[in-house]
Amino acid sequence: METKTNLMSSKEPANLISIKEAKDQLEKFQKAHPGYEGNEYALRTWISIADLEKYIEYVKQESKKKNIDVNGLEFIFTQYKAGEPNRANLGNNDYELTFMYAPTCQEGTKNVAFDPLRSKDGEPAKLSDLLGSTPQTTEAGKGPDDESKSGIANRVNSCPNSCH
Repeated sequence: METKTNLMSSKEPANLISIKEAKDQLEKFQKAHPGYEGNEYALRTWISIADLEKYIEYVKQESKKKNIDVNGLEFIFTQYKAGEPNRANLGNNDYELTFMYAPTCQEGTKNVAFDPLRSKDGEPAKLSDLLGSTPQTTEAGKGPDDESKSGIANRVNSCPNSCH
């Protein structure tokens, strides 16, 4: 007797692309950025499904408490270590390039990244305000609660130094 699995009932996502499209996009990136090699820069990142699902559920719950509808995630490229301009980054060990991510909500026709922990009822705390070039600071030179936990995530594994 044949058994059915949950995979049979899953619906195909609308954003799947073909292998040809994936190869074409990689080729375009490699041609436009000839100095960025896979063995030198973090061009891939790995996140466990469990961690990502847990994060998504968490930000949805926290946002719901503030009457904000989450509609997606924004990924923002960053690095763990300071680096000199144009310095080699062999094995991604010098800069440790990575990314952080945060939930987004719809504002007009735009998707806006926000921090659900710092948001108020119906008022998303926009990352552009929290992380912008002219953030509000206190007399001590820090923004309000800069050291406390936020709804922004990271701790992902950047490749090549963490992936094989």
